[in-house]
Amino acid sequence: MPEKKILIIQENPRERMEITGYLENMGFSVAGAIDGIEAESILKHSSFKMVIADSAAPDLSPVDFLKYVKNKNPKTEVLFISDEPVIEEAVEVMKEGAFDFIVKPLDKDQLKLLTKRVFFKKNRSGKRLNKKLSVKNTVEIITCDKEMHRLLALAERVADSSASVLIQGESGTGKELFARFIHEKSKRNKMAFVAVNCAALPENLLESELFGHEKGAFTGAVARKSGKFELAHKGTIFLDEITEMPFHLQAKLLRVLQEKQIDRVGGTEPVDVDVRVIATTNRIVKESLEKKEFREDLYYRLNTIPLIIPPLRTRRGDLKLLIEFFLHKYSIIDARPVKTLTKEAFDLLNHQMFPGNVRELENIIHRALLIAEKAHIEPCDLLIENHRDERDTGQKDSNVFYNVEGEPLKKMEEKMIFHTLDKTDGNRTHAAKILGISVRTLRNKLNEYKKEQQ
Repeated sequence: MPEKKILIIQENPRERMEITGYLENMGFSVAGAIDGIEAESILKHSSFKMVIADSAAPDLSPVDFLKYVKNKNPKTEVLFISDEPVIEEAVEVMKEGAFDFIVKPLDKDQLKLLTKRVFFKKNRSGKRLNKKLSVKNTVEIITCDKEMHRLLALAERVADSSASVLIQGESGTGKELFARFIHEKSKRNKMAFVAVNCAALPENLLESELFGHEKGAFTGAVARKSGKFELAHKGTIFLDEITEMPFHLQAKLLRVLQEKQIDRVGGTEPVDVDVRVIATTNRIVKESLEKKEFREDLYYRLNTIPLIIPPLRTRRGDLKLLIEFFLHKYSIIDARPVKTLTKEAFDLLNHQMFPGNVRELENIIHRALLIAEKAHIEPCDLLIENHRDERDTGQKDSNVFYNVEGEPLKKMEEKMIFHTLDKTDGNRTHAAKILGISVRTLRNKLNEYKKEQQ
């Protein structure tokens, strides 16, 4: 069965092993090849749902290889990764049906998102989980909320236009999912969807990342580099956390939107680009305008189509659907039996305010599925502090968070960490991943517990 199988084509053994290890931890069966010849030999005898290929691998012509794969199995998705983007090559393989063309480094979060898009379009039977649950598209937006359906209908109506879209909402509400939904519903869906996190890139690198640079433009610029706008030519560029963009770059972005041209750093002539822009922010934009942190003219240019995603706490009807979806999803990824929540566990979740929204709920369900020892997930498996909301009536000390058993959160945190380490046979890296913290944070916590015992 090919549904959980991935083929990696990467000559560098360290990179190949790193990607393989991460995918295997997610529950996938992974095969590796060092070049195009070995990859084609493997594909003759095995089927794969996904192929991740280094475009510079020996004996591999990206376009020819893609045609070979698609002729053998049209349902196999091929993702190309590249050290240095060649815009013509990226455009050509996307036209031929490549799943995506990504510039290194390919980080774990990005890899997780890409595999999710490939493998979790449908459930194992090939049927949709529920006609009410999701949009009939490769992007799953799980909702039965009236306002969410109104926003999805609006997004679909404007998808084929060239209008810029500004998506506002709290962190974790699904802004990027909406952006990808718009892209896949548009006529640009065969071309690249290029994501840029404006808050994650240092200010001195952001301009080069967006618009590219010429050889010799600055120290270390040993070759010409295409920027994200060039890579997104004829496709969509997704500017995440746009209000974090430095003020001086906002003027340059405005010019790109107005003139449909970019200026590479160190360049002498503008470069034409045809790009649909979708931007997001988790800030209240009007506050940024009042503080003169965001240009008013850029705001009105981006805000042609405004979408404001409601937080999870205002759409309680989606809670059960999302829980079912995440339980099913992670039972596949982590090869665990599908479990259900007890009424008490669901009631506890239903009383949470979810400041982290859907992303927070997803992490809670993933963690509970991994640590629950019984057939059903109980309140103690959720490992969440009993936050008060407008319905809470408890009389406990407001300065201390308690878990559902009335135990101080700090003690519960310690139990959770040691329980997870026990489950992973002391593997700190794996435990940190399950807990949703860094290995460094885990090490510091363990040192803290050790000092308290001395």
